[in-house]
Amino acid sequence: MTMLISDLMSSPVRVCRPDDTVSYARNLMLKHHISRVLVMDGQRIAGIITKKDIGYRLRSRDPTWRRRSPDNEPVSSVMTTDTISISPGSSIHDALVLMVTHMISGLPVTDQGMVLGMVTKSDMIRSPLVKSLDRPVVGVMHDVQQVTEEHSLDHVIDLMRSGCGKVLVTGDEGAISGIISESDLTFAQEGRAQSEKLRAGDVMRSPVITMDETARTVDVIREMSERHISSLIITNEVGLKGIITRDDIIGEVVL
Repeated sequence: MTMLISDLMSSPVRVCRPDDTVSYARNLMLKHHISRVLVMDGQRIAGIITKKDIGYRLRSRDPTWRRRSPDNEPVSSVMTTDTISISPGSSIHDALVLMVTHMISGLPVTDQGMVLGMVTKSDMIRSPLVKSLDRPVVGVMHDVQQVTEEHSLDHVIDLMRSGCGKVLVTGDEGAISGIISESDLTFAQEGRAQSEKLRAGDVMRSPVITMDETARTVDVIREMSERHISSLIITNEVGLKGIITRDDIIGEVVL
């Protein structure tokens, strides 16, 4: 039996209003362990706000945000308005194509204008279509951007904006110290003064989960699903080889 979007989507969908604060949306993400909140204007979808939308606003050199915290700004000033949705009867492959084509990680599931659920790349990893991918990791992984603990958060955000997604923090002789994702940026300012200049070392997560270069994609997919992570650092006996991400896996399935 073919699996449909209705089989994978999560419900209920966490929502906020355009005039709610960014802090309110971020707290919803933290409380419900989600990466996006749908913005509703009455019964109409007005947009969507993601961890990426919030995290990138911490770049201190951006004039719009330099002198005030994004926390108290309305969601409408940060959200993406051109929201793409999918029907519950669509196939998993249809959803993957939409995500890759539009470079997004989640889709509201709607039927005749009514929001029924949300489907994300994390859900896609659990689908039989993705879980069946079995290829050598070395043919799917790519190089990972590296910074030191002393690099500024602005530099990290600039790297992420260029499309790298994850940034590895390394120390002496290339030793792995930590990793920074969009989620880490989203909650980086919690409990800190807005004027505080953050460094990569302030927001990185450690220890970093690694996998040997001899692994296959089925091993990676299993590890991502069990640990609820979206990337793995690939190493060998010499040291760092690269990174494989959820997007790499999904890209291979769509192609």
